[in-house]
Amino acid sequence: MRKVALLVATSAVALGVTGAAWAVNADQGLSVSVSPSKAGTKAKPKSVKLKITTTTTPKDSAQFATTKAVLYFDKNLKLGGSKFKSCTVAKILADESTCPKGSKVGGGTAKAQAGPGGSLKVEPIQVTAFNGPKGKSLLLHVVYVQLGIDQVLDSKLSSATGLFGTKLTVPIPAALQQPATGLYATLTEFITSVSGKATDKAKTPYVGLVGCSGGKLNFKGVFTYNDNTSKEATATAPCSK
Repeated sequence: MRKVALLVATSAVALGVTGAAWAVNADQGLSVSVSPSKAGTKAKPKSVKLKITTTTTPKDSAQFATTKAVLYFDKNLKLGGSKFKSCTVAKILADESTCPKGSKVGGGTAKAQAGPGGSLKVEPIQVTAFNGPKGKSLLLHVVYVQLGIDQVLDSKLSSATGLFGTKLTVPIPAALQQPATGLYATLTEFITSVSGKATDKAKTPYVGLVGCSGGKLNFKGVFTYNDNTSKEATATAPCSK
């Protein structure tokens, strides 16, 4: 981490950066795919692959960072993490290869930029997803070897209401938000896919599709930035019975 801090601090001095001084002006995007899209039932959920893509597109040269994202999943999607093997933040940071077999449930990539106008690019960042203890969290291991970035987003799963059954609260660690004084990093793209089946007798899916309302599944994301403002993005994915 010292290596990346030195690099971005040097960049900040060279660019004359003094910090984020105005409100966030950006487009926030969310897209989701669910495959296969044909639903099972509550008694026999259909195991599906859930792919989530978030995008943050700055509209001016101001620096900012996302501090938290809360993602809401359609009520017809049921998560079965309680039946899966799990890993811990400490074990992932020490050596993710020591996590129990079956605790890895997916992965993806991310992109980031820092400095005025995104002058410093950081991509692609590797993301690995693990089932957290008792299936109550999704642990996202974020690694960028070239700059020594190695962080875990300890994302909590909880119940939601209305159109949604579950929400995932993803806090962004301070070291990723601001890798050096006066220099903010914007996660411009974050793609994660999760899927799989547990080893129990029922072969419980990590993501199970149990129904389909109106031919579509509903999703929502609420993204909070370091100026304490937030933006909402919505998405749908097709489904059938």
